[in-house]
Amino acid sequence: MKKLFYLALTLALFSGCSKQFIQIFDTSTTNTKLIDSFWVFETDSIKLTYEFWESKGVMSFSVYNKLDKPIYIDWKNSSFIYNSNKLNYWVDEQQTTLVSYYGAYYYNGPLIKPGFTINEGVQASASTTVKQERITFIPPKSFCSLSKFYLMPVDYYKINPKTATKTIVPRNDKPKKTTTVYEENFNYSNTPLKFRNYLAFSFTENATSFFYIDNEFYLTSIKEMDYRHYKGTKLTDKEGNINYSKPFKKKTSFYIQIDPNNSIEYK
Repeated sequence: MKKLFYLALTLALFSGCSKQFIQIFDTSTTNTKLIDSFWVFETDSIKLTYEFWESKGVMSFSVYNKLDKPIYIDWKNSSFIYNSNKLNYWVDEQQTTLVSYYGAYYYNGPLIKPGFTINEGVQASASTTVKQERITFIPPKSFCSLSKFYLMPVDYYKINPKTATKTIVPRNDKPKKTTTVYEENFNYSNTPLKFRNYLAFSFTENATSFFYIDNEFYLTSIKEMDYRHYKGTKLTDKEGNINYSKPFKKKTSFYIQIDPNNSIEYK
């Protein structure tokens, strides 16, 4: 009995000391521009602004109507395209059915509005719509936002040890200590993830013809590191609130925080 007790205690101590790891995913684009830290696509009529920073990444975007007349988005004729796999923004089904239909790709969390300051993990509002509208009306000089699909719907990405680089660097939170950062880089040809936002617009509600916007993005790198290195230096504001510098955090990137219970499995 004593041996079993000490074995259980040892296992508990080791599990309590498990390091927390995080993976940072960086993206690039083929036809949008980096403006004020966001991916942005703009025409004479509309402006699309993208933000992906969320756990597992979320396809979040806003559409701003620059005109003096209304614009309509037809979601039935629009799609999120994930590695050539078409996922519909609108299906004539209840939301509970949608969750089952799209599986792990479906994001039904708080709305992320690109361009608005939102603390990590604390979002401004949540979607309560039971059945999504097929056509969205955008008045002149106004915008709408949507957060719908995950970009990397997995618990972690298994980095290839043959192609990843290993760098020992000073730890951001404690520069006198060092830590190892693993990084795997990709280009447009060999990236494991390409995704597109394909949207149908019109100037009338019951249109039969549309003009389309097709924005494309792809994964350029994955960095894996100790969470303490990611978190960075401690910052305290005038009110005494504590935050952290998080030097790897970008609106065009996203992250996966790996469960310590999976640390042996993913390594």
